[in-house]
Amino acid sequence: MKPITTESTNRFAALVYGEPGMGKTSLLRTIPEGQRACVLSAESGLLCVRDLVTSQRVEGFELASFDDLRTAYEQLQTKEFKERYQWVFLDSLTEIGQRCIEGLKESGRYSEKDAFKLWGEYGEKMTAMVKAFRDARDFSVVMSALAKAESDDLGRRFIKPDLQGRIGERLPALFDLVFYMDVEKVEGEDTRVFITSPTDTSRGHVVAKDRSGKLNQVEKPDLTHIFSKIMEETNAN
Repeated sequence: MKPITTESTNRFAALVYGEPGMGKTSLLRTIPEGQRACVLSAESGLLCVRDLVTSQRVEGFELASFDDLRTAYEQLQTKEFKERYQWVFLDSLTEIGQRCIEGLKESGRYSEKDAFKLWGEYGEKMTAMVKAFRDARDFSVVMSALAKAESDDLGRRFIKPDLQGRIGERLPALFDLVFYMDVEKVEGEDTRVFITSPTDTSRGHVVAKDRSGKLNQVEKPDLTHIFSKIMEETNAN
């Protein structure tokens, strides 16, 4: 067993989800000054933070397949990686899940009648991957996902992370921090915000969570602000 230390708790792992174009990748601009992030991207790249890539404050690797994540996780264990980066971004779980499904289908191990087994392995692999990166204790970890709306039998709309299979339903339970990124009117202006606790919006009931107990229901989407608010108040206690 590894003892719990102050150093091991001076980090967090968060799930951030929202509509396309909401600015989830641009959250990289808000990491604490002097710290560096590694992005594992299954999306279209890092064009929106090209200047950060040029300055080497943000570096990244494109994920062509789900197996690339295994290689990336192995790199996380190296001394060089731990000394170089303080943040790890997975962008996004929606696309990574799709890569996982594609890989399983292309493996040739499953026929159409084996769909149940395929989805079972998919759920196991995605859950294990999320937990492994979430628990990478040398880094603060942020995982993004697209949002989707679903309706229950009573016609109530729920907004939740867009991930196929049962892992999509279980995903929020794997994190202490789950933020829905949305746009709200603040003093008459459209402003991007984090919703940090379950609430009803015009789009539906939002799944969100703040186990730290340090955040307001609505916070500005700034990782330095969120990190400081959680860690400084926690250390003060």
